[in-house]
Amino acid sequence: MKKDLQQTSNSNLIMAIYADDKKGLLGQILMLFNRRSYTIYDLSVARTDIKDIILITIEAQLSPGEANTITHKIRNIIEVHEVISYPANEVKLNKIAYFKLSGKCLDHGLWTKLQKYGATITEMQSDALIVQKIGTDQDLDELYQQLDGEFLISYCKSGLVIPQSMIALDSLFQDA
Repeated sequence: MKKDLQQTSNSNLIMAIYADDKKGLLGQILMLFNRRSYTIYDLSVARTDIKDIILITIEAQLSPGEANTITHKIRNIIEVHEVISYPANEVKLNKIAYFKLSGKCLDHGLWTKLQKYGATITEMQSDALIVQKIGTDQDLDELYQQLDGEFLISYCKSGLVIPQSMIALDSLFQDA
């Protein structure tokens, strides 16, 4: 199942890479991006349900030619079983964000904001709260704008997985 890209200009690309979990593999893949100074916006490595197979997901900005070239080079790495690429604007891309807020924010309309944006408090510390929100970059940015200010201590966004990258892994090993 190899998918070639049809892009018209530089745009964000999501690459889902299924590979054996071997030392140095991530460095080898990142070296391909670094050689040409491609901008990587997000990188995620996750275990799959098959032992020793990992899913590496990368969001990067590439032109159509660059995308096809790097996809081909990644497919040629021995440990790689499959590479699937998608233009980021064509997939629903959910990420997870964490906001650390001062405990003093509880008296300043926090509950209304959390309800409106579907965020939840995941941890209450003695002097701070940890708030979690799952959504698109736009969703997370909207909540960030609401929480930014005197009560926001820190913010982090991560968790790059797209539903299209969830393939049946057994199909990768049928011909082996």
